[in-house]
Amino acid sequence: MKEIERKYLLRDSIISLIDEQGLKKHKITQFYTTITPIKGVRYRQMDDHYFKTIKLGTGASRKEKEVEISKKKFQKKLEYCIKEPVRKNRYMFDHEGKEYAIDLFKKALKGLYILEIEFPSMKAFEAFKLPKVLKKHVIKDVSFDESFKNKNMVLHDRPQTLSDVTAIFHELDTKNTEELDAYFIPSLSPIDALRVILYKFSLSILLYKERIILHDDEEDLHQFRIHIRKSRTFLKEFDFLFPKKQYRYFNENLTNFATQTNHKRDLDVIQERLKQVDKDHDIIQKDIKQQRRNEQQHIDEMLKGKAFEHFFHTYQRALKKGTLLTSENNTGTIQKTAREVIKALHLNIIKKIDELEKDFDEKKLHKIRISMKKLRYLLEEFQHIFGEEKIEKMIEKGKKLQTLLGDFNDTVNQTKLLHNYFTSNKNHISNSEALENRLLKKTAKSHKKLLLKAKNKLRKFKEHVFTL
Repeated sequence: MKEIERKYLLRDSIISLIDEQGLKKHKITQFYTTITPIKGVRYRQMDDHYFKTIKLGTGASRKEKEVEISKKKFQKKLEYCIKEPVRKNRYMFDHEGKEYAIDLFKKALKGLYILEIEFPSMKAFEAFKLPKVLKKHVIKDVSFDESFKNKNMVLHDRPQTLSDVTAIFHELDTKNTEELDAYFIPSLSPIDALRVILYKFSLSILLYKERIILHDDEEDLHQFRIHIRKSRTFLKEFDFLFPKKQYRYFNENLTNFATQTNHKRDLDVIQERLKQVDKDHDIIQKDIKQQRRNEQQHIDEMLKGKAFEHFFHTYQRALKKGTLLTSENNTGTIQKTAREVIKALHLNIIKKIDELEKDFDEKKLHKIRISMKKLRYLLEEFQHIFGEEKIEKMIEKGKKLQTLLGDFNDTVNQTKLLHNYFTSNKNHISNSEALENRLLKKTAKSHKKLLLKAKNKLRKFKEHVFTL
């Protein structure tokens, strides 16, 4: 037969209703001998009766087969119990022709209160409305939240409640940039952890946005770009957690805003490289200064524009309101999911290094650099989960390699940018060809030296044992 059930997370105020109504208590002890994403085999003692139940499926409607068994069989199967048995008190009552069950969990799950109502059909399930007497005690409907299924609580402990996550968002809203960078997420479900991390990054993006408009400082723009890059990294590496439509909307807009700052960043790179020339080149500096002013104006218009404002309003609202939650992405813990993602990314980097060693190509090296950057972002964000001391060493080694790869990449970009700059401006720059050759000669020397170092460091990175 089918079990069609609504499940609600309750406030502790439900205890007063139980007392007022004088509801009878039923003691339940239950355990599982089989738990998979789609199957659970449960043994339950309710007062003096014993049951074996097999449930198949996910969500609000599942196949269920239940039979009463002997106390002896119950006790024998207890030997095969997965983790600890679940203990709770159940209070049942009828209201307007429907039977309601309130579960007050004990032991490790103490403080968790759940309301359950069964229905004869999905039509009745969908038409159901909570009676007023219960509404004020309800936090949220968790019928489709797999983390609130008893079998998943056995495996992953108490699920995160909406009120907990809401409190985290309120806390983040009060922090400055330094405090946001230092904030580490608590133990959450995978999607809730990503919601909090992305919201944290979004607050930093908006704080740096204000500073860019006020001060036109290179470092503010740099940090603005870093936090967009971090946001895109976490979206991409955890893309399986997000509904496709929302993922595409978030990623496309963040990419678009970052792209609009690229040219100003390129001008900063050219300007930095020109400082290494021993002569003053007023015309070039003046020209770059003017181009930077134009780009700053363009960036200011983007940051003050309605498209930017609308996106971040929609983005933050989606992250805070829990509209991203599905029955698939809200089960388990971020620890397990993050470990799998980081290991997969590390393995991918090793494969890329192998390919680079077989056939060197600057584009391949650039892809490794980007992947290394992503790995560092993930390690930094989850270091408190896997042990700060161990992860700090990994991060430090990764930073050194990433800096080396970044310096090499800069020489590649500087060569291209300088060549393009001189080609488009040669008519009004005196001795442009001689100046370009001198700059490129210096860049080529640095390029060769850095490449040898990078190859050596990458080989060592590949040989290093990586454990979480």
